[in-house]
Amino acid sequence: MNTLFVVIGFILLVAGHQSSWLFVGGISFVLGSQIAEQLNFVHNEIERIIVAFTSAILGSLLVVYMKKLLIILATFISGGYVCMFLPRTLGWDTTWINWIYVLAAAIASAVITLIWGSMPVILISSLVGATLVVEHLQFGSISPTGLFIVLFIFGLVTQWILWHYGKADTEE
Repeated sequence: MNTLFVVIGFILLVAGHQSSWLFVGGISFVLGSQIAEQLNFVHNEIERIIVAFTSAILGSLLVVYMKKLLIILATFISGGYVCMFLPRTLGWDTTWINWIYVLAAAIASAVITLIWGSMPVILISSLVGATLVVEHLQFGSISPTGLFIVLFIFGLVTQWILWHYGKADTEE
């Protein structure tokens, strides 16, 4: 399962803004996996993967009909995910994290995306992608904070270049 999260993290780092169906599908995969784990309705790893892939496929297919709404919903989920898991992944103190801060981060992510469009999606997908990779991939001599910074900057630069020189399928 860790390998799948790392692959999804790299996809979000590179193509989060360019392909809205990949962004929503990746976030749906993470959400489906987290819901399956938290609600304890899966009994093994294969069932968790099936639930996660099913939610990813549903999210990716629904983008065709409700693109803007699902992108905003995906950024809402992404903001909450980053607020919840990034501090723990980087080894910071997590005693301050509660549902109020997670909800505030999620709402802020969605509102900023609703107002400004593309640039917040690039920022949020880079944050989520870097968080997923650092959370599920361990390098011996590289600190999690250093790896996160390198991946985050890589995601920002890559998506910014693709945004300016490629044709994205997201709405401006």
